[in-house]
Amino acid sequence: MGRTICRILSVVALGIGLATIPSQALLISNIEFDLALPRGASETLAFQVLNNEADPLEIQISVADWDRDITGENRFYPPGTLPRSLAPWLSVSPLRFDLTPNEQKEIRFSIKIPSEITGTYWAAIMVEAAPKQTQPQPPGTTVVVRRRFAVKVLETPPGTGTKDGRISLLDVRGLNPPNIFIEFENRGTVHTPEVKGRIEIRDEKGATLEKLDVESFPTLPGAKRLLKITSARKKGDLLPPGKYLILAILDYGGESLAGGQFVLKIKPLQLVPIGDAKAPPQDLDKDGFYEDINADDKLSLEDAALLGLNIDKPAVQENARAFDFDNDGDADFDDVVTLKKMAGG
Repeated sequence: MGRTICRILSVVALGIGLATIPSQALLISNIEFDLALPRGASETLAFQVLNNEADPLEIQISVADWDRDITGENRFYPPGTLPRSLAPWLSVSPLRFDLTPNEQKEIRFSIKIPSEITGTYWAAIMVEAAPKQTQPQPPGTTVVVRRRFAVKVLETPPGTGTKDGRISLLDVRGLNPPNIFIEFENRGTVHTPEVKGRIEIRDEKGATLEKLDVESFPTLPGAKRLLKITSARKKGDLLPPGKYLILAILDYGGESLAGGQFVLKIKPLQLVPIGDAKAPPQDLDKDGFYEDINADDKLSLEDAALLGLNIDKPAVQENARAFDFDNDGDADFDDVVTLKKMAGG
């Protein structure tokens, strides 16, 4: 007797309108509902699912909880898992059906809003598609790939909930070019669909050296989002030693803006010979990284080996930015691996 193994590929389309995923031609007419129904209200809504493939599909519908991790990636859970789950108030129909090529089906869902809730609640309607098995399968193992799409449903009763946000972290990790990490925390009870703002780099005199846009991102109540914003400066165009103010301002739609600042201190390099080298390391291509560790006027695997033997020594750690080849803010064995690759290893 044969076995069927089911593999699920999760896909979340973002935006509103006719949505499709390249090479996976299941079309969904509306993949996010951001509702503002009054407390105690009931509503029935719908979206369309179209099979734009050449073969028939089996469709299964279910309800799930979801949120985002700190990088913004979606995570899914059984319905009712999260404290602000909308799943208990959702009913969906139909739950299972087939679609022939170019056939379209309406999915209807009803929502009943409790009278006592405040703030945003959310869930997802999962649309799972797999090729319809029209022929008997031969003996052995059959692998079926099921594609799973999420239609997000968010509900915020008008006039309820609070908007509150703050910048909970601001840091610089890597200087060539500067990588600025900013963490925003949604401390309110409503979702913030568009958090956006800017970052400024200022010198000791207060002059603005660079302005960087923080592109719009969403957050759910109680969630944090960590962003990496990289300076537009080219590699090798280094900030001179000194003090700099990193200023961040985010608009999350509340009564006030969220702000944060970080003082960046860049010390002058004090390079000395590393290990048994006869001279200090050299920056052969003038890009701000000192790849010639043994100072023999060329880049080779010997440089990576010497750096690896001395990675924890003061000669390296007190000048870490010179050897931060992966530009993540420190000098460690990841930089040894990066230097080895640079040398052709």
